[in-house]
Amino acid sequence: MNSEEQRAHWDLKYEQGLPSLTEPDPFFISAYEKFVAQSSPQAGTALDLAGGVGRHALWLARRNWQVTVVDVSDVAMRKLNQAAIEQNVKLDLLVGDASDYKFEPARFDLILLFYHLDRSLFPKIVYALKPGGLLICKMSLRWKSDGMSTAAGTGPLEKNELPTLVPDLHILHHRERPVRDRGVAEFVGRKSGNAGESSGEVSVP
Repeated sequence: MNSEEQRAHWDLKYEQGLPSLTEPDPFFISAYEKFVAQSSPQAGTALDLAGGVGRHALWLARRNWQVTVVDVSDVAMRKLNQAAIEQNVKLDLLVGDASDYKFEPARFDLILLFYHLDRSLFPKIVYALKPGGLLICKMSLRWKSDGMSTAAGTGPLEKNELPTLVPDLHILHHRERPVRDRGVAEFVGRKSGNAGESSGEVSVP
């Protein structure tokens, strides 16, 4: 889909108000408690790419994080702005494709990327993380080969591909598992810069 088709697709989904788009992902909560709360006990700066109606951004903002949200959907940004007003939190909202966001060096303590695959984003994410900053990422992936070939870099994530997209990050958590007719990859990585980094948790079937 081109950008206009993507915008129309997500505008419709957010107009429908699906609960799965408004509740924080359980993996996000567990990753925050296990990794972010330990490394960043004080709230910092966060970037939520393709953040939708802010299921994670609002959660962070209520905990005093300064959060920037980028999403292609005008409907999502309108709903998120209203939710921020109602919850009395401040968010920096930008309408546009994540690929068009102007990444600045070492700006964020935390970057979130959930179910939005654009391989060109990953080097920019690493660039925008502060030393010691964390990426929390969850993606769909191809669990079983369907025998169909796609141009390099255009198809779904393959098994064990996600860590290769961020070779400069220290892996704290990586798990892949089947979900219905596909798979899902969960990943937490840290940019080098903190002393005493542990080897972390890696679980890949």
